[in-house]
Amino acid sequence: MPSRNNNGASTTALAALAFVTYALVPYLGILFCPGALLMGGIGLVRAYRAPHLGGRRASALGIVLAVLLFCVHLLLWWILYKVPEWTHQAL
Repeated sequence: MPSRNNNGASTTALAALAFVTYALVPYLGILFCPGALLMGGIGLVRAYRAPHLGGRRASALGIVLAVLLFCVHLLLWWILYKVPEWTHQAL
């Protein structure tokens, strides 16, 4: 049986990475990016306040991946918006 994790910072960091995982869904994943940023930020603040608890690297990774995925989702939504315009220009 796995041991129970009482470390709030690492638990928050894992929640941020879970949000990042859900953010991988094309188009709908943009809804999970703010949650990943929020949880990663909370985990990073907790990890800096209590460095012995850990979770700093996972929190920072969650923030970086959330920002990256948010940019990718914005690009996908922009392409979805522009496709009808591009098809009218091609005809």
